[in-house]
Amino acid sequence: MTVYEDKYLREKVNRIIAKQREGMVVIAAYKDGTGLPAREDLGAVLERAAYPYDYMVGNFGFLKYDKGLGAYLFTAKPDAKLPPVLAKYKKLALAEAELDTTMRVIQVRVGDTLITFTGAQSWKGLHETLREVNEELLRTQAGIVVWKITKTENQNATMPDRLFPGAVPKLRNGQAMGYVSGYAFDSDRNLAYVGLVGYKTSLESLRVTLMSNKPISVTQEDSGDVSLLPVEKYEQAWQPMPEYTSHHVAFVARNALPGKWEPEDLSTYLLVFKGSTSPLHELQRLFVERLKEALEIPVLDEWGAELWKQARDQRFVQDLTTGGDCVQGARIDLQADWKGLIAGLLQQETLKLTA
Repeated sequence: MTVYEDKYLREKVNRIIAKQREGMVVIAAYKDGTGLPAREDLGAVLERAAYPYDYMVGNFGFLKYDKGLGAYLFTAKPDAKLPPVLAKYKKLALAEAELDTTMRVIQVRVGDTLITFTGAQSWKGLHETLREVNEELLRTQAGIVVWKITKTENQNATMPDRLFPGAVPKLRNGQAMGYVSGYAFDSDRNLAYVGLVGYKTSLESLRVTLMSNKPISVTQEDSGDVSLLPVEKYEQAWQPMPEYTSHHVAFVARNALPGKWEPEDLSTYLLVFKGSTSPLHELQRLFVERLKEALEIPVLDEWGAELWKQARDQRFVQDLTTGGDCVQGARIDLQADWKGLIAGLLQQETLKLTA
C-alpha cells in the first residue's frame, strides 16, 4: 500500500471552507487545484476598483484579495446577477481517494456520495494522479477536492472484461476530446466507425468535425496519435448516461450499414461488434449479404467461406484496424472484378451452383 498526501492543499482548502461557512464566495487567483473557479473564469472585464476592493468584475460585483487564503472574496453588486460560472458555485468538501491498481479504479467518497473513475492509469505517479482527479472534479463542478490518495492492489479481484487492455484511447479535434469505446478504420485511415463517451458539448464538437470531413486524431498511450480521415457521411445514435453526466454516441459510416451503399461507392465496410460468438463466421455472413446487395449476379450462402478466402487472396477484401467494442471489420472493394472472380471459381468448380 502506497499513500500520497498533499497537506498544503488540505490546509488551504480547510481555510477556504471556513470562509465559505461564513457565507463568503471565494475565487481562486489562478488554477491552483483547490476546486474553485478562478478569476479568469468570471467571464467579465476586470477593472481596478476603489478601496476596499481590488477589482470590479463587469456589472456583477467586486473582488478583494485575501492574503491568508491566497484567493479573492467576491461581493455581488446589489440586485446584480451572478457571473454564469458562479450560478453553480458549490461549497468545497475535502475527500480522500483510493486507487485499486488491479481493477484500475479510483473511488472518491464524501458522505453518501461515491464517485468512481474507471480506466485509471495506475502506472502514473500518485502526485500526477491526484492532480488529474482534482482537475476532473473541478471540470464537473463536483465541489470536492482530494488531498490524499492511497494505492492498493487487490490480489483476489476478478479482472473485469475491458474494452481495451491499456489506457482508453481518446478522440481529439483540437478543441474537444471524447473517450473511445470502439473504432474501425481502413489502411488509408478512413474512419468507418467510432464510439465515444463524454460530455455532450465535447461530443457535439467532435460530431461537427466528422460531418465537416476534417481530419481527427485518436490518441493512445502506447502508440501515440493516429490521424484519421472522416468518410462522406455517418449515421449516428446517441444515448444519455445520466449516472455519469455523459452521453454515449456511435458514428457509423453510411456504407457500413446494410442497404445504405450506393452504386457510385468505391467500397463498403463490414463491422462485427463485441458479443458475437463467432466473429469470423459473422464477418463471412455479412460479406455474402453485402455481395448479394451489390452484385447483379447471384451469390449463394454456401459460397461464403471459399469466396471469402479467394477475395482476400485477391485483395478484393482487406482487414480493418479495430479496437474496443468493434472486434473485427473488413473493407470490400466494390470496383473489383467480382464477376470475373466468381466465373473463374465456377469454371474451376471451386464454387458450385448446386450442393
